[in-house]
Amino acid sequence: MSKQSEPLRGEAAWKAAKKDVADRNEAAYARGRRERAARDAAWASRRRDEQREANRSLPAQPGR
Repeated sequence: MSKQSEPLRGEAAWKAAKKDVADRNEAAYARGRRERAARDAAWASRRRDEQREANRSLPAQPGR
């Protein structure tokens, strides 16, 4: 029987748990960065559309 099938104990178990938490944290940060980028891009797009609409309704300059 190999030692690989036995559950980790002591410091090895602690290190494995710590690595698991670090991996989950990194995945959460990456997901948050993607969501934030999508939200910011949508906001910027809406803002540009609003500015274009506002600029269309400006009065024309006299003499043009």
